[in-house]
Amino acid sequence: MADVAEVLMLRDPGGVCECDDAGPPSVLKTHSGNARKSCPDSPYFQERCGHGNWKWRRRPCDKWSCESCRDYRVKTELVPEISRAMSYAWAIGETLKLLTLTVPADSIAGNATQEGATAMRKKLQRFVEAQRRKGRLFEYLRVAETHKSGQIHLHLLVLMPFTAQQEIERGWGGIPFISAVGLRCPRCYPGRDASDKDKRSSTIVPPPGRGSCPTCGYTVDWSVGSGNLQAVAEIAAFEMSKYLTKESGINGIRKKMNRSRQWAKLFQVKPDRMPVHCDDCGDEHAFTFVGPSDRLHEDYPGLPAAAGAQVAYYPRSGSPCQCWDRGADRRWVASMSPRASTGLIDLAIPEIDYGVLSELCRI
Repeated sequence: MADVAEVLMLRDPGGVCECDDAGPPSVLKTHSGNARKSCPDSPYFQERCGHGNWKWRRRPCDKWSCESCRDYRVKTELVPEISRAMSYAWAIGETLKLLTLTVPADSIAGNATQEGATAMRKKLQRFVEAQRRKGRLFEYLRVAETHKSGQIHLHLLVLMPFTAQQEIERGWGGIPFISAVGLRCPRCYPGRDASDKDKRSSTIVPPPGRGSCPTCGYTVDWSVGSGNLQAVAEIAAFEMSKYLTKESGINGIRKKMNRSRQWAKLFQVKPDRMPVHCDDCGDEHAFTFVGPSDRLHEDYPGLPAAAGAQVAYYPRSGSPCQCWDRGADRRWVASMSPRASTGLIDLAIPEIDYGVLSELCRI
């Protein structure tokens, strides 16, 4: 599991811990709000309304390999998702578990290739189906990791009943590692280098688990207002997201989180999308990917100013509309282009004076 200190960096980027020696993670100072730090790799989009007018937008890249986007998505998507799964687990009398599945060194499923990825997916599918045929609940969030040996293994956050590790090993055909999601005991946790068995014996599992440390009996307040359930969700979210942050791809295979169908249906928190319907034009605004910022800044130096300012464009034969005027100090510019698809022509000018450009385009 992740260190509480690592989780604190997600909750409070300042890294300030206001806890005493005996205090559990419930007293860690939580981060206020979900403000997103600037994404250095924000790509550009063109938003086009039903009147044929447009404006330029920058959107965060939302890549797990991007630190600012990762932190924001962990807070706004992954932590709420895992909190929902924990609440569901509590309601049905189960604990949320971290399950690592490895494969033998000679298994194709462990290869960092497209063939290996396909074999691993089918192997997991067979294993999950076998668990469900036994009448067991098995819903999961999963991500792959490349071990230092070069082999691929899977990390799953899973809703499942207690199952002996030996039984999982026989059903999977490789060595599994399983533990309930919980907090590290502030009194007796043995540290990073301890055995998995010793770590588990000093992990405080929330109800319906023991709720206290099995080794020293340290008790945690699990009431909603204590913040401890939130801390458990953050630890699990960080644990899952760090594998995507370490490596965004394997041999050209893009890494991503995958969910079982029911997990996604019950718990997944979908990110906010760009608005699509406009009352003014009575149509859906179209968003077209333009390109990455580094390339576009070189070819169209006026693009950063256009995206950052309250500027909208209309084609030579068109006119302004009310689509983006809700309470904004919107400046309209007559484009040199007859259509939105070639609108980048306006942005080849390094320094744009929108007032002058507007007048020039009218001539």
